Amino acid sequence: MALAVGELWPELPASFAEDWDNAERQLLVLLRQLEGGPADRAQAEHAIARLFETSPAARQRLIEVLAARKPAVLKGYPEGPAPQDRPRRHVIVPVYFATDRAHTGEERPDRQFGGERGEVSFGQASVSVPDDHRMGRIEKPRWWRLEFRPNPDKHVVLLTLVTLDRDGLVGEFAKDQRAGAREALLFVHGYNVSFGAALRRTAQISYDLGFQGIPLLFSWPSRAETAKYTVDETNARWAQPHFRQFIQLLLDEGGFDALHVIAHSMGNRVVAETLRDVRFGPATRLRQVVFAAPDIDSDTFKDLAVSFGQGAERFTLYASSEDKALALSKTVHGYPRAGDSGPNVVVMDGIDTIDATAVDTSLVGHAYYGDNRSILSDMFALVHDGLPPERRFGLRPRQHLAGRYWVFHP
Repeated sequence: MALAVGELWPELPASFAEDWDNAERQLLVLLRQLEGGPADRAQAEHAIARLFETSPAARQRLIEVLAARKPAVLKGYPEGPAPQDRPRRHVIVPVYFATDRAHTGEERPDRQFGGERGEVSFGQASVSVPDDHRMGRIEKPRWWRLEFRPNPDKHVVLLTLVTLDRDGLVGEFAKDQRAGAREALLFVHGYNVSFGAALRRTAQISYDLGFQGIPLLFSWPSRAETAKYTVDETNARWAQPHFRQFIQLLLDEGGFDALHVIAHSMGNRVVAETLRDVRFGPATRLRQVVFAAPDIDSDTFKDLAVSFGQGAERFTLYASSEDKALALSKTVHGYPRAGDSGPNVVVMDGIDTIDATAVDTSLVGHAYYGDNRSILSDMFALVHDGLPPERRFGLRPRQHLAGRYWVFHP
């Protein structure tokens, strides 16, 4: 819908005539709403259709444009072949995935899997990252820049997606010839994240970390709606056996020398609850496990962490006292979250706790793991070199009754 409105934009003032000023204000708000979750998008599309009904000329043109665009839209992004005489200004990041989201039946890559529960599916996606990408950002079209169509040369775009069976996935790992392919980086997203957004975030983190191995995503059925927090909680717990099977597959049959894991927000429940049950054989070693802004009861996390043992080379916890999403979760549940810092900071043997409050620049203080250059730089030293906190730039020790933790000083 946004793409069609963008194409019609130059002719809309004439179509709406004297009502254009009012229509323009409404359209700008609705186009912004289209960037939200599925429920927000459906509501915005309905409102746009009703607005166009007030102008027969505009309504007819919208119908014509939507009808003309439908075949191209169904093919996914980008729409149509790129001009052959123009050099490509983006790189392609292949991302392998496992998901227990239900298949929607749609063909667009970012909408093939929704927020309902389904059977475990595997596949590979390709994501574009523009040459002028800024570290920590997921560039996307913005209506205030009059960008109504995803452009791989400007935006992080989910281009293609193919599904694979279990054996096909393992076979793709063996055939992958990229440098460093014997290592893999597995990302597990948090609450209020769509399938497409999770793939784009995985590609962005892998790209910003300069990771030369294979990026992987496990995507559980988040509803990708702010109001569906409790539904996401239930689905995160439901997904744990599927994640355990997937990580066991990677450890036993992936053929990797090392596997790194980054979990964010509610995704930490999936990971932390699973690690105690994983069998660590001689094939693949868990190297770095990162708990970023974990939305999990802090006492529960401590109990689980005792069982982690020597399962990985290093466990790192990023926390913040300015994380508003975790503050709300604490209010809802009545107990501190493991991602809190300040008086409730989790400090224990076997976990490197990093207080990231000083470098948190996101709007709600909950996406700093991928949005902040300092955090990404710290993760770079962690993933590439396995350096302990005392040898990483910008971290200063602080003493706690339970032991030592680290504070970021950018």
